[in-house]
Amino acid sequence: MLNFILSNKIKSIAIDVSEEIDNKNIKKFIFTSLKLNKHNINKDDFVHINFINELKQYQILIFPNNYKHTIFQIFNQFYINKKDLASFDLYITKEFFCLYKNGKFYYYQTLESEILVDDLVEYINKIFSIKVDTFKIIDEIYLEELKNSYLEKSFKNELLNFNSKKDFSFGIYLIYILILILFSIYFYISYKKNSENFNEVNSQNSIEKIKNEHYFVSFSSDFSEFMNLAQKYNLNLKTFEYRVDKAKVVICSSSKSDIYSFFNELKTRLISHDLNYFENEKIYESTIYVKFSK
Repeated sequence: MLNFILSNKIKSIAIDVSEEIDNKNIKKFIFTSLKLNKHNINKDDFVHINFINELKQYQILIFPNNYKHTIFQIFNQFYINKKDLASFDLYITKEFFCLYKNGKFYYYQTLESEILVDDLVEYINKIFSIKVDTFKIIDEIYLEELKNSYLEKSFKNELLNFNSKKDFSFGIYLIYILILILFSIYFYISYKKNSENFNEVNSQNSIEKIKNEHYFVSFSSDFSEFMNLAQKYNLNLKTFEYRVDKAKVVICSSSKSDIYSFFNELKTRLISHDLNYFENEKIYESTIYVKFSK
């Protein structure tokens, strides 16, 4: 980016008004007026607007936006640490003159030809209906010195560009980052919740598994005890049907007393029983219902 926009790159347009336009309507008014007067504004143009109260007109300065400063801004350095000023100061160069009002840039105009300083001051006093308090003639050498000292002081460009459009790119970027963060939080919470549910299901499954294993062990233990007792009394096991926590068992023996001894040892778990004698086979048969552990 270049440092200074020179006078030959600055286009000045005046729009007459009866009074100053409200700030909320000024931009629309100016650009509509420019369009009606067939003044084309490029998207990269810098458009500065200033209301000249004494002339009842807006001065519009248009120049390329690839410069850091305008040439007439170099006179700002004359007002460092000066406040509450009330004066009109005129700065005259070979190519342009500019008017400062109360320590701030106010009006700019190029010079098409040489003009006597006294005539220029008189012209300004008459057109603006003011009295110029001070004026300075700036030759080319002094102009270069002012440009260099202005850059050294690192002045901030305070001119307002009415052709600038709000750049939402940073805002969009922040929204994008925020969405990413929210999605990350959402997925993290969902993952954590699913993980907890998964662990809970696994835990339940583990508990059920343990219960089943323990149940199987308990059943096996009871069944082994039952079979050992049947063998103790030489009983034959004809059928064995297990349902939930009990079993229907059919046993037989040639000894009635052995069956009753078996009943006696099994009495804490014995639900019911019967005893039948088959004459042809010379054998006793009993159908019993026995409790088994869950």
